[in-house]
Amino acid sequence: MTILTDRFIQIESTLALAGIDELSPSELHGTVVGAIANHMKSGLTPDLLKLIEPGADANDGRFTRLTELLYELYRENSEILLESKEGYGMSLPTDDEPLATRVDALASWCKGYLLGLLYNNAFSIDQLPDSGAEIARDLIEISEAAAGADDEKQEEWNLSELEEYVKVGTQLIFEFIYSERSAEAPATEQ
Repeated sequence: MTILTDRFIQIESTLALAGIDELSPSELHGTVVGAIANHMKSGLTPDLLKLIEPGADANDGRFTRLTELLYELYRENSEILLESKEGYGMSLPTDDEPLATRVDALASWCKGYLLGLLYNNAFSIDQLPDSGAEIARDLIEISEAAAGADDEKQEEWNLSELEEYVKVGTQLIFEFIYSERSAEAPATEQ
C-alpha cells in the first residue's frame, strides 16, 4: 500500500468520523491543494474547515480530527510543492476500484482543486501566469467527467493519461504562481 492510498483511507475515515458523507476523500484533498495555490497567489490564509464544511463550527468536537488532518495535509503538500519533492500526487482510489468510481474520484479531485484555487475571489483563472489559465479551464472540463461506454482498456488508458495531466498541470500552476511571486519579491540587500 502506498502513502497516497493510506492517506485516502485516513481521509475517508476522518470524514466519516466528522459525519461528512457527501464529500469524497479525493475532493477534500483537491480542495487543500487548490487552497495552497490560492494562498501563494493571494497571500490570504484559507479557513480549510469552512472550505470543506461551510457551516462547521471549529469548536464542535466532531471536527477536531478533521481540522487537524486538513492542516496536516496542507503542510505536507505545501512542503512537497515548495521543495519540488517527489511524492506529490492526488488522493484517489486504488486501481482495484471500478473504473467509474475512479473517474468520479478524479472529477471530484478537480472540483475540489478548483474550489480551493478560487475560494476567496482574490483572483480569477485569467490571472494565472503562463498556460495556467488553460490548464485550469481543462480542470473544469475534467471535473465534469464521467466514465463512458467505450472499450474498458481504452478507458483505463484515458484515465491514466488524465490523472497524469491533472497531476502535472496542478504542479505547473503552483510553479507558475510561485515563480511569479518570487519575481515580485524585493531583493534582499547583503
